[in-house]
Amino acid sequence: MNTKNTIILLVLVMALLLCACGESSEPTEKEIAAINEIFDKTYTVGDLKNITNDAIGEKKDKFKAVKKVFLTPEGDYAFIAKPVAYNGPITIALGIDSNNGTTVGMRIVEHVETEHYVRDLHNNWFIDRFAGKSINNYLKPVRLEANRDNEIVTVTGATVTTEGIVNGVNACMGVYQEHVLGIEAIQVPYMVKFEREEGEGPEETGKVSIRAYGVVLGEVTLEEIREMPSVKRTMSIHSTSGTTKHSFRGTLLSNVIAAVDPELLTTYEWVQTIGVDDYMSNISMEEVMAENCVYLMYEDNGEPLQTKTGQPGAMRVVVLDDVFGQRFTNYLIELVLE
Repeated sequence: MNTKNTIILLVLVMALLLCACGESSEPTEKEIAAINEIFDKTYTVGDLKNITNDAIGEKKDKFKAVKKVFLTPEGDYAFIAKPVAYNGPITIALGIDSNNGTTVGMRIVEHVETEHYVRDLHNNWFIDRFAGKSINNYLKPVRLEANRDNEIVTVTGATVTTEGIVNGVNACMGVYQEHVLGIEAIQVPYMVKFEREEGEGPEETGKVSIRAYGVVLGEVTLEEIREMPSVKRTMSIHSTSGTTKHSFRGTLLSNVIAAVDPELLTTYEWVQTIGVDDYMSNISMEEVMAENCVYLMYEDNGEPLQTKTGQPGAMRVVVLDDVFGQRFTNYLIELVLE
């Protein structure tokens, strides 16, 4: 190996070593700000005792998401975790009350997710779900509704990101269980797996759920929708594979929303239409309220729309002036109001 190649190799090795240990165990300004917001304090770097090495130690491979652990002047615990979500790492801060063994709160410090999909994750109605949770039970992400105290409802359109945050919180809980309580904790994955096994994930069940700010407002079944005033609309849809002609039958989307509560049409400004495949489209309530504009269709060319699994009983949101179908939502399962 010549001298030039040797130098290049040494530079690469040094770079890898720097990357491996380049992250400081001291809290950054953003991390301190998040911790202060959780505990409602004005801590400085000097106020937080860094116990990362003692708390994590040999457990770093078991709880990979946890990066930093601090002890507050009051004896509570502050964690910084960095689980991997959809686009990459998402840094979170978690506070744990050592007196009652519950979480004080969680805050998102930094992320690389698409802001359009994760904007709800900064709202109080979402982050408050992580407060007051027993550290003895790992949290579990669920869809639509939480029936147990340790269940966290995922944010529509940001399911993977929500699951990543839950992994980060659980990893912090695991470190606390072993370091403070002295009990063996279950290993927590630091990365969300995207692949769904057959039979897992959301399903088309012949009904549409309507919710706002994480709260389910009601559900409307396909049978109920078929009883609403129906119309037939013929249109051509253009795509890269050619033009297809359709003769849809359905009802105005506003009728479906009004079936839960007519006031929803004037209370909210946007409707997110969600498919079983997590496809999402945004439609203004002004469009939804417009005449002959946005429909929920259940038939095409005289036949019931097919579900993603090939069975009759699917629903599709159709925006009539979209001749390319880019704002359509197939396999509809949920409407989120904002």
